[in-house]
Amino acid sequence: MDKRQFREQLNKAKRIVVKIGSAVIVKNSALNMDVIGNIVDNIAYISKSFSKQVVLVSSGAVASGMSAMGLKKRPDNIVHQQALAAVGQPLLMDVYRKLFAKHNINVSQVLITIDDIQNRRRFINAKNSVSTLIKWNSLPIVNENDTVVIKELRFGDNDSLASHMVNLTEADALIMLTNVDGVFDKNPNKESASLVESIKKGFDLSYLEGISALGSGGIKSKVEAGLRVAQLGKLAVITNGTKKDALRELFENENSIKTFFEPYNVPMASKKSWISNTTPSGVLVVDDGAQRSIKSNKSLLASGIVKVYGSFGRGDIINIESDKGVVIAKGIANYDAYEIEKIKGRHSSLIVEVLGYKYSNDVVHINNMVVVK
Repeated sequence: MDKRQFREQLNKAKRIVVKIGSAVIVKNSALNMDVIGNIVDNIAYISKSFSKQVVLVSSGAVASGMSAMGLKKRPDNIVHQQALAAVGQPLLMDVYRKLFAKHNINVSQVLITIDDIQNRRRFINAKNSVSTLIKWNSLPIVNENDTVVIKELRFGDNDSLASHMVNLTEADALIMLTNVDGVFDKNPNKESASLVESIKKGFDLSYLEGISALGSGGIKSKVEAGLRVAQLGKLAVITNGTKKDALRELFENENSIKTFFEPYNVPMASKKSWISNTTPSGVLVVDDGAQRSIKSNKSLLASGIVKVYGSFGRGDIINIESDKGVVIAKGIANYDAYEIEKIKGRHSSLIVEVLGYKYSNDVVHINNMVVVK
């Protein structure tokens, strides 16, 4: 796929997630109203001229709070950052509400935590809510719920959140607006570097460590997000959102496309992508026979389980590993850790005898499993 083909596919996309990083819309610890205004104008333009449904993922709540409280330096204290997000989030939304109102576009606020993504029931609930907003022609503006989230259980950056929103909203593309043109093969601040035009499956991310400190995620998190979207068979692109009309140019001028991600030829289904990108709550160690069965596209039975680690519940995501710690697969558990501990190594016909009931013959069904290739 070249730039021309990518732009043609982008123009065919019906629903797009646009992610705006803090490096784009924050200047001198305050919101850059000129840049935000231009991006809003661009979103309104592509929504109407190209008939696109847009979901906006936007940083900037903490910066808005800092401006309101007269702070020039971002505090290191997590509690203070959370308090600033509480002050700033409604102010940020008010900015967007007023700017989009000029284009007769209604907006809605969606605050998400990683728990909302990793819990399947909450994921579906969020999916239904956002879908309804889109049907009502209310443009969803999404941010992580920084006020209540704890450090250990957060996305860490809105790049990751944006990639999950592509899956949750069944969008066709992700556009990541940042303050550089794209991905470089070296650190452009230290040596001569060239833009990486196309990123494909198997791209080596190791050299990206420390290459940029954009927002809270850096360029590596943006590449990881783009690859997650490509895994779904969807489009993803990184572009410089500080440039005037950068978003509009992506749809009108293929030369404005700097770094794009090639969709996988065999895309992963939405549910399996959710499984693949959810943090496991526990581990099941399996024997050689179970490993062979799983790799032959068969479900995991209790008889093949050797050890159980973690205190996960029924419906949680677990890793399936060899006794050497090699991950064989990830999947949704049909039983909790206590139940599996009691039935491990036993034939499925004995589950009722041991537990007094049975949910399923298998502990993890192949349809709820992602096998590691």
